[in-house]
Amino acid sequence: MRTLFKPVRGRLTAYLLAIAFAVVATALRHAVDHLLPPGFPFLTFFPAVIMAAFLGGRGPGAVCGVISLLASWYYFIPPFQSFALDTPVATALLFFTAVVVVDILLIDGLQQRQARLEESQHKLAAMADQQTLLFKELQHRVANNLASVSSMLRLQRRQIERDPASAARVLESADNRIELMGRVHRQLYDPAARTRALPDQIKNVVSHAQEVAAAGHVTIVVNAIDARIAVDRMMTLMLLVTEVINNSLKHAFEEGASGDVELTLDRIGNSRLRLTIADNGKGLDPAHANEPPRHRGLGTTIIRGFVSQLGGELAIDGTKGVTTVVEFPEDAD
Repeated sequence: MRTLFKPVRGRLTAYLLAIAFAVVATALRHAVDHLLPPGFPFLTFFPAVIMAAFLGGRGPGAVCGVISLLASWYYFIPPFQSFALDTPVATALLFFTAVVVVDILLIDGLQQRQARLEESQHKLAAMADQQTLLFKELQHRVANNLASVSSMLRLQRRQIERDPASAARVLESADNRIELMGRVHRQLYDPAARTRALPDQIKNVVSHAQEVAAAGHVTIVVNAIDARIAVDRMMTLMLLVTEVINNSLKHAFEEGASGDVELTLDRIGNSRLRLTIADNGKGLDPAHANEPPRHRGLGTTIIRGFVSQLGGELAIDGTKGVTTVVEFPEDAD
């Protein structure tokens, strides 16, 4: 919406302008006095007050109104050059005051209404820009997720080809991963999530992973800082978290046995983050202690892929439970 007027900026300038309008109105009234019949003392002052209020606001308009009232009273209302007051004079001054007050209030109301409309327009424009950006991000992420699902299904098809008896287990694993991916996707691209802190985001996806794995007997503790991570990279981070957590829930503990998993996200050095996920389960087979995570094959491939997307480095310690450490760069401000 176009701005209908542009008020004078600066309080001092606005008040000086109001005084100038009153002075010009007084001089103009003197100049046309001989052309007017008696009884028009306020003729040039009404436009002056309106212009002062229109350009300077309510305060300057009131100042111009007061000066105009005094000037018209002194110079143009008999007895001239005096402030004599009687009933007719008081009535005329009250009439002028009432009209001026109404004019100023109407103009001030118009200005405030326009200011609110412009503010609303700016907010709507910002929301439209945000929605456009979010839609583009959503399209990009959906395409990436579909590509990830396609790659995962190809890998699991190969597993089934090598071991047909594992088909049910492999398909169940794929179903769980796809369900988790969908939950994470809905969480991160919920408009309300834009203002949600990173620790809360992580706690939510961990809760999703625990629910999908039906692992209520395992206690998961999250200690995370509120780091700077863009939505696209956050999606990758959350999927990495769910994959590692899922591995611990599925393989670290005997079926139904209690256990603990601790997730920590902290800042190390300059603009680098460290994600640590440690369980107190049975650990890795010593023969494979140097291999990442215990669920070798598809799980390892997925985890390495997510770490690579984050531009990070992966380390595994399987001597006392399994500790997965990923170091990756934090996004700039």
